Amino acid sequence: MTWDEQHDDRRRFPRKAMVKAIMVRPNGHRHDAHLLDLSLGGARVSLPQHWNPQAGAPLRIYFENGDQEESITLRGHVTRVGVEDIGVEFDPAQEADIRELFASLGPRQ
Repeated sequence: MTWDEQHDDRRRFPRKAMVKAIMVRPNGHRHDAHLLDLSLGGARVSLPQHWNPQAGAPLRIYFENGDQEESITLRGHVTRVGVEDIGVEFDPAQEADIRELFASLGPRQ
């Protein structure tokens, strides 16, 4: 049974919980953050220090790609701003990159 089949989530895409260091880059400025959960459609990210995002703000998220030298970069925009985290929706047409990201994260128990 796959991870997707194990989770009865009413969202459009099931989420995969995790904590992973990442970098977000809105408007060209680098901010360190943590990935808190991930789905094929978006992510929940810890709110970076020194950045007060607005809903709709575009950003790029950089993920280390396992043993690869290059990171996986996904484009998206802020959909929700919470006290300690933000919701990000990935821009369409990045499915291959998102699947590559899931593969680089390896199996989760």
